[in-house]
Amino acid sequence: MASDETRETVRGGLMECERCGHENSPTAKFCAACGAPLERRCPTCNARPAPDAAFCDQCGTSLGAATTPAAGAPTDPAPTSRAVRKQVTALFADLVGSTAGGERGDPEAARAALTPYFEILRSTVEDHAGTVVKFTGDGVFAVFGLPEVAEDDARRAVAAGQDLQHRFGAFANTVRDRHGVELGLRVGVNSGELVVGDDDEDLVGDVLNTAARLEAACAPGRVLVGEDTWRLTRSGVRYEVLGEISVKGKSEPIATFQVAELPDAAIEENIPFVGRDAELAQLLDAFAEARDSPVLRLVTVVGDPGVGKTRLASEVRGATSARSFDLRFERRGSTTFGPIADLLRLITDGTADGVARLLDEHHERDRLVPILRSMLGFEAVRSTEESFWGVRRLLEHLAQRHGPLLVVVDDIQWAEPLFWDLLDHLVEWTEAPVLVIALARPALRE
Repeated sequence: MASDETRETVRGGLMECERCGHENSPTAKFCAACGAPLERRCPTCNARPAPDAAFCDQCGTSLGAATTPAAGAPTDPAPTSRAVRKQVTALFADLVGSTAGGERGDPEAARAALTPYFEILRSTVEDHAGTVVKFTGDGVFAVFGLPEVAEDDARRAVAAGQDLQHRFGAFANTVRDRHGVELGLRVGVNSGELVVGDDDEDLVGDVLNTAARLEAACAPGRVLVGEDTWRLTRSGVRYEVLGEISVKGKSEPIATFQVAELPDAAIEENIPFVGRDAELAQLLDAFAEARDSPVLRLVTVVGDPGVGKTRLASEVRGATSARSFDLRFERRGSTTFGPIADLLRLITDGTADGVARLLDEHHERDRLVPILRSMLGFEAVRSTEESFWGVRRLLEHLAQRHGPLLVVVDDIQWAEPLFWDLLDHLVEWTEAPVLVIALARPALRE
């Protein structure tokens, strides 16, 4: 905002300088008496109105008190914050026993001995599609849900914690044998709302503080989670209820749950399936159409993370007793035919010879085998048309051998457009009893 010295008013079509009171012509840009700038700008949109305008012709702002920025003053509007709220899962892991080891040896040697440990932290978090925010002394702070929120963020964070403990065990044994130092690892996991600044920086939220407190309260070698994480993952992970604990910075005690086992499918089966009868009926009808025609049917299930899309697909599997295959796209990126390659690995030993054995009796074996081998990297990449044809023939072959098929493709929102083209091709041309259930979160195709 400019000073009073550089303001001007319009009187009878003349520009009156507020500094000296001199009346200037309507077209004047500087005061003829004192040299003060006279050009006006709209205080709202920074437009330059006509000298005799009472209102800005760009935004309608009254110009009765309009001002002109002082010479050299910035005229751009102040930047606005683009902070957003996100539901994430935070993971804190820290080393136990490194201080004692450092006291007994050379600090540089101790740090060099820990180099593999930091690689374990980084690689494990990234293997589970998490984001390492920063290393904290002898630990790591990671977030699952940045830059994109996914349905299984909490599940992957807990799995990462367990994986950290497994990988760390071998490292700790090596350190003990070579240096005589006993090391342990504590892992705390918590889910909740986070305020994220520009470029996924400036993370603020109580979810982080609580995760750090859980890590501090965790027993070495274990993974301790908060109540929200427990609620999101209890259908697939066994927990020991440890009760409430008081932690620094929290006025009320917090509930804690210690991971007992990795995912167990039997746990989910014991939880009643309620509130999705209509959706289940639609999927079973689609399966019946595919089975009786026989043709390939595609059904896309879209829903926010945690609403039960995976459980719904599991109920279809149980109700049909069909031969089923579970495929998935990774948030970090999957090739167009990556899930098809995963399917080939499931039904063969993943070798070139294994693909050939799968199609021993197929009448188009000589043409089909090289195409499928190319998806595993054993042959040169084929054209889109050949690849589409090969996937279609593969599904028809499997259906002929095993009966109706159920193919569940999870996180399909990460698929490339070419994969959607493949699905369109399969729906139009496949002559086999196949139901493809695509699970996605909004927005599906932007």
